[in-house]
Amino acid sequence: MDTSAIQQARACLAKKQEFSPTCAVPQVLEHIGSKWAILIIYALSQGTKRYSQLQQKIEGVSPKMLIQNLRKLETCGLVRRVVHPVVPPQVDYSLTPLGETLIDPLAVLCQWAENHVHELNCLTSGSDRTR
Repeated sequence: MDTSAIQQARACLAKKQEFSPTCAVPQVLEHIGSKWAILIIYALSQGTKRYSQLQQKIEGVSPKMLIQNLRKLETCGLVRRVVHPVVPPQVDYSLTPLGETLIDPLAVLCQWAENHVHELNCLTSGSDRTR
């Protein structure tokens, strides 16, 4: 995201008068907010992948969770699924043009997470000790 896009986003946030679970952000997060959905989008941002490649690339995901999240992302138009008419079946997954619009915002989130994960872990472990 360029600086002007970030400035526009901050200005929009500053103008908000109320925050409601029915506004756009919570609705979008319903589709992309799970850890598996984010990791799938990260993986597909590197290009088209087969199911087995996604399974190898996304550490710890179960086959059930991978399929569920791929279907959800496909249903909401972020992921394209292409079945090739060969035996055995070959299925490719890629980001749609809409899905590709998530790459920059998620790259910023990824960078922020890498820069601050230790701070968050310290806060979490500190709050666990006080309970």
